[in-house]
Amino acid sequence: MSNTLIQALVDIGISEKEAELYIALLKTPGAQAASTLSRKMNMNRTTVYKMLLNLAKLGLVTKAIQGGVTCFYSDNPEDRLKMLIDNRQNLLQKVNQRILDSLPFLTIDPFSQEKNLPKVRYYEGIEGIKQIYEEILKVGEDYYRYGDITKIYGALGDFTDDFIRRRNKLKITANAIMPFYKRDEKEIEEKDKMELRKVLYIPNELFPIEGEVRIFGNKVAIMSLRKESLIGVVIESEAVANMFKSIFMLTWKDYAKQAFKLD
Repeated sequence: MSNTLIQALVDIGISEKEAELYIALLKTPGAQAASTLSRKMNMNRTTVYKMLLNLAKLGLVTKAIQGGVTCFYSDNPEDRLKMLIDNRQNLLQKVNQRILDSLPFLTIDPFSQEKNLPKVRYYEGIEGIKQIYEEILKVGEDYYRYGDITKIYGALGDFTDDFIRRRNKLKITANAIMPFYKRDEKEIEEKDKMELRKVLYIPNELFPIEGEVRIFGNKVAIMSLRKESLIGVVIESEAVANMFKSIFMLTWKDYAKQAFKLD
């Protein structure tokens, strides 16, 4: 019976030694000094005294002065234990409510998290690069890119024509900065117009690019288009996308002042 009561008292937050001391006091008639109980419990008197003070604070025992000595006793244990349990229940209800009230402040707003913490995804191989292109179509907005169209065809082949066809169908304009090779300018202009592409051409010797950067929505894709190392990284961040777009626009405006023409 004592072990069951000790465990019950431990379950409501009383230490095991305090529970044993309380039961010892219940079994000892009259008020007892800490020194008496310490000998009975084979414990240090100071430790026993502190535990008795804590039990008195919980309302399980009563402190009294007898002959100038502080003593402790416990009466009506059923009422006192019931009162302690009720107090614990009330406290738990208040704590529970405070926790529930605080949860909105502890939970990270997913929209805020998305804005402030960039997401980075890594892609590998031709299928990985294709996934990035599909994501561009899914966003469905005009985008900005640096890249060499001949390198794109070399890496992706016929998929490039399929991508352009679907992009045109969605009326997505590609704003591009690309290296210029000596070709028929009229043919280039007609092709760019047909494929909804606005282009700033820079001489190839000034812009030998083997990869590609695409800025779409709040994302930036950085890709290597070498066949032996087709890899891509997509950074999803409004701040990063704006930074890359600003660099794109500065490059466009600077070179547009020179001898190289927009489409």
